[in-house]
Amino acid sequence: MQGESREDLFPCNPRRGVFSLERRCSDSALESWYADVFPGFIEQCRDLIVGKAGPGNVEGLILSGSFASCEGSVVMLYGGPVFLSDMDLLLVVSSPESHAVLYPRRSIIGKACEDLLPDARFEGRIDAGVMTAGELAEMPLSPGVFDMRERGVLLHGGKGLLDRFPSFGPGEIATREALRILENRMAAFLGDRPAMDRPEGKDLYRFLYGVSRVYTDIVTSSLCAESMYRSGYVARAEFLANSPEASEVRRELGGSLTDDAVRWTGFKIDPVADRVWMEEDRAWRMWLEAAGDLLAVRDGISRKDHGRDVGGRLRFTDLLRAWNAAVHDISIAGRMKLFIGSLLSGREPGGHIREESVRLIRHAAEKGTGGVVGAAPGGYPHGRTSWGEAASRTSAEWRRLVTGREEENLG
Repeated sequence: MQGESREDLFPCNPRRGVFSLERRCSDSALESWYADVFPGFIEQCRDLIVGKAGPGNVEGLILSGSFASCEGSVVMLYGGPVFLSDMDLLLVVSSPESHAVLYPRRSIIGKACEDLLPDARFEGRIDAGVMTAGELAEMPLSPGVFDMRERGVLLHGGKGLLDRFPSFGPGEIATREALRILENRMAAFLGDRPAMDRPEGKDLYRFLYGVSRVYTDIVTSSLCAESMYRSGYVARAEFLANSPEASEVRRELGGSLTDDAVRWTGFKIDPVADRVWMEEDRAWRMWLEAAGDLLAVRDGISRKDHGRDVGGRLRFTDLLRAWNAAVHDISIAGRMKLFIGSLLSGREPGGHIREESVRLIRHAAEKGTGGVVGAAPGGYPHGRTSWGEAASRTSAEWRRLVTGREEENLG
């Protein structure tokens, strides 16, 4: 086996002490899988990624996100594991030249990792991000970066790599990051629309997971907006529900929404359908209620002035590069129209998609999902069409921008 031994996966962050990939679950078979299979799978992913990149080009590989905090969502169905959560890996390379080669291949590398576990189904994907070591210190002061520094699992590389991320406290996370979380969730949730009112099996769990992410992101963004962010899904839910410091957040959300957020966090961590899915539930009604909650919290945060939301605009060359990469398959005239609009707004393609996602979620929450909606600005990512088609195109484009994969899937 290349790289470090299994024991080297564990003391990955001296601030956290010993790390273990094992965890307790309601399903004993899943608990055994985490103990017996998952650590070896992580090792195989590490060796594959470092091997494809070339060890001399790699400064580190970090497991981040919910699997790093032992809060990833997997359910046992059909005799094997179904990944509901994305598994996030960050490959840190030594040079811009290595980045230029590996970044376009990130989706291929992620798929190759998935193929290492042939009995598993991946509703959430393995996302392999690629950055140069020099970019780490310039990462935004966001919840994701906060978690990366505090809970990231170093699978390969020197232990000091995690210290190269920005060090900051919850009070330094800007309101725009809270809004970005909710608007990104809107883009993903547009792709989580149910195909039927009473889905079953994998389709049911995929749908319920999408709903759970709405409520976990409501918790995250609400705490961020009040400078109270905590690392970890369970830690955030417990703080929201029980801490006197969070009383104002609870008041603004209301008791019902707070209870829903805590309940859905429990499902996200330990997915058991009958905890959140009753005989009388209908998927479309549940989707619309979640969309309405997502919109209400987003609008509430947007209206508040926290005095911390100061951000820079992308440079001309960065905007041009971003738009050319995102919309290379449309006409030059269409690209120029989008680019000129972006100069006025300062929005890169992701910001454009987020704004359109807000518009479509608002339409669904206030007017329903029937009928026709107007074209997105510049006709990207959709023209005048049905709400359902606009939602599908917008969510699929968001997914492509984030992961490099064309298919629509869970966020």
